[in-house]
Amino acid sequence: MSPTRIRLKDLAAQLGLEVEGDPDLALAGVASLEDAGPEQLSFVRSERLAAQLAATRAGALVAPAGLDVGGRPVLRSTDPSRDFFRAARILVPEPQVAAGIDPSARVAEDAEVHPSASVAAGCVLGRGVVVGARSVLHPGVVLTDGARVGEDCLIHARCVIAAASVLGDRVILQPGVVIGGDGFGYVGEEGGGRRKVHNIGRVVLEDDVEIGANTTVDRGTLGDTRIGRGTKIDNLVQIAHNCQIGARVLIAAQVGVAGSSRIEDDCVLLGQVGVSDHRRVGPRALVGAGTGVASDVPPDSVAFGYPNRPGREWHRESAALKRLPELLRRVRALERWMRDRGGES
Repeated sequence: MSPTRIRLKDLAAQLGLEVEGDPDLALAGVASLEDAGPEQLSFVRSERLAAQLAATRAGALVAPAGLDVGGRPVLRSTDPSRDFFRAARILVPEPQVAAGIDPSARVAEDAEVHPSASVAAGCVLGRGVVVGARSVLHPGVVLTDGARVGEDCLIHARCVIAAASVLGDRVILQPGVVIGGDGFGYVGEEGGGRRKVHNIGRVVLEDDVEIGANTTVDRGTLGDTRIGRGTKIDNLVQIAHNCQIGARVLIAAQVGVAGSSRIEDDCVLLGQVGVSDHRRVGPRALVGAGTGVASDVPPDSVAFGYPNRPGREWHRESAALKRLPELLRRVRALERWMRDRGGES
């Protein structure tokens, strides 16, 4: 991605922000406070970063109103993080991908690829596949029979979309994502052993879903596994068969959600959360890192611990646990005192 040179006042106009300082300063990129140079834009959220702010060489900043930036040109913002990354998209735009199908791609005769879409080298598109307008398939993407990709999607290298799964518009899959693999389901056989369950469901990803690298979302056994609109899922996450993930959910790395569980709208699951099968996490709940969800989590609540406990209760228990060594010493001292007192009588 090559930087674009732009004057600060022109950048401000595109972002709808006010400029303080030299409006004609030419910017040619973005960087962190520590790494930025005189032609780069950086940002600061609060006075807590005063030391880095004083030392930065950044040519201009995005900062809250009233924050002293040492006389540097500044774009004033109510949300510096958001507006900085809006600016980054302008200053360092994504590379343009040419529309069309690479000669090395294998595309079934009845597949429908919009003329504005891009299908890169080594892709495989099965029978009945549909790829919408302006969607981009990077090298090695596989869409098995019946898979559908909406408009303006970005499918990175080596992703697999199977089981006639359906992607809405503006879906992003990072490298190595597998959508629509069989769930982990088996039934017993007479005389022992296990037989694999026959999976006939799909995966449905609604609009504006993003899924991180090497994450897997299993197809439904009978119905569909579904990921709601605007949900963002990190790398190395496992979503099992028949799960229903709501809208605007955030799921961090190494989370595992077992079969037929329901994660409601606006929930947050932090790193390495494990959700047992058939569990429900209510709307707007937050589940802390490393929590094992063995029972349902109520709406608008916070859960921590293994197994999960209400947040305040878990914090009290954790605080008490730190005092355990001292309490044990006191108990042992009391036992010795009691033994000595008994000996004197």
